Amino acid sequence: MMEKKEGIAVYIYRMQDKRDDKSQSPLFLSRAAARYAFGEGGEGSSKEASFRVEKGLRGKPYFPEYPWLHFSISHSGDFWACAMAAQEVGLDLQQHTKGRREHISKRFFHPLENEYLKKNNYRDFFDVWAAKESYVKFTGSGIGEDFGGFSAASEDGLAKEINGIQLRSIPFSPDYSLCLCAKEIQNVSLYYENA
Repeated sequence: MMEKKEGIAVYIYRMQDKRDDKSQSPLFLSRAAARYAFGEGGEGSSKEASFRVEKGLRGKPYFPEYPWLHFSISHSGDFWACAMAAQEVGLDLQQHTKGRREHISKRFFHPLENEYLKKNNYRDFFDVWAAKESYVKFTGSGIGEDFGGFSAASEDGLAKEINGIQLRSIPFSPDYSLCLCAKEIQNVSLYYENA
């Protein structure tokens, strides 16, 4: 029997073949949902529960059979990540790659974020991107709707909240930025495994 849990769990799976991340995502999602709902070595398994996914009006995925169980998925580079909670969550993972950070920042980011990034030579570009994307995943608005209309950073650094919604960067790897977004971020557990 599934029980409503407290806290937020973040599951990170190293993908065997990152070119095939779309076909691995349902497997990883079912595995993460079962681990969150039933616990490690719990009474249940993913076979006992249907983790069918549907999309809401704005395209945000959810489990119709378990409306209390919220999740957010991200994948980048070699990793697939998912946050599970009994509250709305947003999660984003960004691999640090080379590219035109200044150009992308000027095109998509808020002026406060651009000032912050310019000041530190765009070193924290992926931290800002992950924070912004985790927030739009939380709201369900997606990056197409006014991505530059809010700021996840100021001259003082990364924001700890946007419009009363909390943000938390999660140390994961020096080559990746991982950010969690929720109304209340407490009791975060991080689980990692090779898939």
